[in-house]
Amino acid sequence: MIEFENVAYSYGGGELLSDISVKLAPGSFHFLTGPSGSGKTTLMKLCYGALLPTAGHVSLFGKDVRAMDRDDIAMIRRRVGVVHQDCQFLNHLPVAENIGLPLTVSGRHAETGGDDLQELLSWVGLSSRAEALPPELSGGERQRAALARAVIMSPDVVLADEPTGNV
Repeated sequence: MIEFENVAYSYGGGELLSDISVKLAPGSFHFLTGPSGSGKTTLMKLCYGALLPTAGHVSLFGKDVRAMDRDDIAMIRRRVGVVHQDCQFLNHLPVAENIGLPLTVSGRHAETGGDDLQELLSWVGLSSRAEALPPELSGGERQRAALARAVIMSPDVVLADEPTGNV
């Protein structure tokens, strides 16, 4: 699904990542650890096409990211759920609407109805907080909402950047 071949990434003057070759296969679990600033978030962004490598090749679902246009990347991202380290929400929308945003943006909200969303809210223990605004949530509740948003589209891959940081 995700394949790196001799990948490197540089920010401005210095190389942060170099010579990374790895295949992340369906059904596999991988954990990346390292000190702050070592490139973990950068590597994750390379995994879903938010960044392009400065050297080497990244293939997502059999397609080279360099050959993809903006629309291709957007379609690939529908297949990847991401839990960001700094889980951002639209503060004026209730948590249920924030979690459901990927469905709305993709046009799938009407076809799935609210049942999937209610089930997901229950799964992450946020049913009673569905109408709460994001600033009213604790850190752990925000993290669980971010997880729910990442999986609501039934992605092929879930990437998580410090997913238990506030839990």
